[in-house]
Amino acid sequence: MSCAPQATLVIVAYGQPDLVEALLDSIVENTPEPHEVLVVDNASPDDTYERVQRHRSQPRVVRSGRNLGYGGGANLGVRASNSEIVVIMNSDLKVTKDWLSPLLGPIETKSAVIAAPLYVNESGDVVESGASLTADGHIHRAHTLNIGTVPVDHVSAACWAVQRDWFQKVGGFDPSYGLGYYEDADLCAVARLNKKVVAVVNESRVIHRIGGSFTSPAVRRLSHRNHARSEHRWYWMRRGTQQDSWPGETTVTHGRVAVIGRYPELVRGLRARNVSVVVLANATQLQDRQNRDDVVVTDNEHALVAEFAPRAELTAPENLESALRRAGIAPSPIPPRQRFSHISGTRGARW
Repeated sequence: MSCAPQATLVIVAYGQPDLVEALLDSIVENTPEPHEVLVVDNASPDDTYERVQRHRSQPRVVRSGRNLGYGGGANLGVRASNSEIVVIMNSDLKVTKDWLSPLLGPIETKSAVIAAPLYVNESGDVVESGASLTADGHIHRAHTLNIGTVPVDHVSAACWAVQRDWFQKVGGFDPSYGLGYYEDADLCAVARLNKKVVAVVNESRVIHRIGGSFTSPAVRRLSHRNHARSEHRWYWMRRGTQQDSWPGETTVTHGRVAVIGRYPELVRGLRARNVSVVVLANATQLQDRQNRDDVVVTDNEHALVAEFAPRAELTAPENLESALRRAGIAPSPIPPRQRFSHISGTRGARW
């Protein structure tokens, strides 16, 4: 654009060029403010790079030599940006009318270091408006009023406005999370540690087409690993925020298992090895557990379990031990060692 960009829109893409083109089309149609578009192609295995280069929005394209994951791709894009404010974007978005200026407001006034829009679906229904995090590292979706700018513990990094200097000063997304999951929760914790605000801007609305993120066993294992990493790293800061909604669970645990039906010997054996267990009457009760479990044990209701607990490993009672291994759980009669108790243990040597 002819005048100085108000923000750099950094889109992280890995394949699925149709989604990227739809996002770019929506930016052209709904973003009159001065901006630049920068697409990070994360070594896509298809023709995403070529198709993005030909798009009418004329984006800059940075091509990575390998798939850096969402966090690594975002870090690369922020380093290559030309604006003081950067909007980091996943490729499965569409922006709506008047989305950008409200989103940039809290960053421009320095009232927040991370600002996210209200995420809605194609019908305009809210799918995410921020979340809280408890000491066990789990994300609990919030139900906030859709008015104004609301401080939150966490909000998905599918679309984040950040101040470039702050983002780079704190190191951006931590590369130890690999291809994804919980790197955004980690950076929200960094903001909280530094007494900075993470906010949802309800006047900015972005369509987030959320897919079946946990359909692949490899992806579920990555989520389990990164959840454990985030929980262990930040437990010292969130201690005291553990929810007590589910009787029978313990705060310090090797992992969490939901057992559907009556298997008293199995439950006693897990608890003796410091695995937190909750017993449910049916799979429908998983709705209230907010995707909290690492493993779900059941002989039936598989479709409901997949719907209500997508991140969990699903297993029959006789195959429990292999499911625990897949989820990264190592039961032991020895309780887990004490979590971090001081700030210096929270990030790597690069800090």
